[in-house]
Amino acid sequence: MGAWHGSPPPSPQPSARLRGILAITLGVLLLSLSDALVKLSGERFGLAQLMLLRSLAAAGLIAAGLRVLGRTGRPRRRGWVRARSLSLAAMWLCYYAALPSLSLALAAACYYTAPAWMALMARRRPDRRGWAAIGLTLLGAGLVANPQAGALEPAALLALAAAGFYALAGTITWRRCREESPGALALDLNLCLSLLAGLGLAGLELAGLELAGLELTGLGLRPVADAGFALAGWRPLALEDWALAGLLGALLALVAVAVAAAYRLAPTPLIGVFDTSYLGFAMLWGVVFFAEIPGPHALLGIALIGLGALLATRGSRADAAQAG
Repeated sequence: MGAWHGSPPPSPQPSARLRGILAITLGVLLLSLSDALVKLSGERFGLAQLMLLRSLAAAGLIAAGLRVLGRTGRPRRRGWVRARSLSLAAMWLCYYAALPSLSLALAAACYYTAPAWMALMARRRPDRRGWAAIGLTLLGAGLVANPQAGALEPAALLALAAAGFYALAGTITWRRCREESPGALALDLNLCLSLLAGLGLAGLELAGLELAGLELTGLGLRPVADAGFALAGWRPLALEDWALAGLLGALLALVAVAVAAAYRLAPTPLIGVFDTSYLGFAMLWGVVFFAEIPGPHALLGIALIGLGALLATRGSRADAAQAG
């Protein structure tokens, strides 16, 4: 029996599944590189400012690419496409808002509970192999994070919410947006991100609130050292900052297209498992940029995530064989 039971739409061919796996792997590779670059020099931006600049750059590149290829960026099912874009926008907001208060490893581990969310949202329920794949993935993510004993950081709830929003976006893509082109999905996402980031930035500036370095606590505010990124308004930028924003926009454009293609080509739970390869790529960039050498628990976690991906792939091949 395959890893996912039920009455889904007609199963895609194995070649489509393979293309979906390759697309999501490329997407998370570039996304992890983008996040590493943000970590290197992101303190020069505010959250809304960074999202606005990189989304505008990405939207411009995607629109230009569509024009060159002679394709339209107009979605067929605008309502579902917009729901997908809003879900991803909420994901970015929650995840980046959590980062100042969490280690990158813990935030990523919370975020990559997404496969479990996806399994719960899927029409098909996992069988034993499917649950084993999910369990190994989550266990591997926990080992990568290696959280210390103690109370769970409240900001971890934001990272968990980001996982939920991402799973929702992936489910919408698979169920409702499979006929949309990846370019149209990516363009709508970045236009939506640009609009929301612009409104947020304008709100901060017009209100005249100096929220950088402040955190709401009960009925008052207290200073904190690491809240500036999430709550800062517009910050002056040097030439290299504009260049970095353009590079991040180019990476986001490629990521948006790759992720949209992946969730159109293969079932959400399968892509969700391979999506967790972000953790391995993040460790790679940690070694390259920050000389962070992963410990034995982290390496074991990556191995478990890979094993979970193999189990999911084996189940998917069985599904395809039965469908044929």
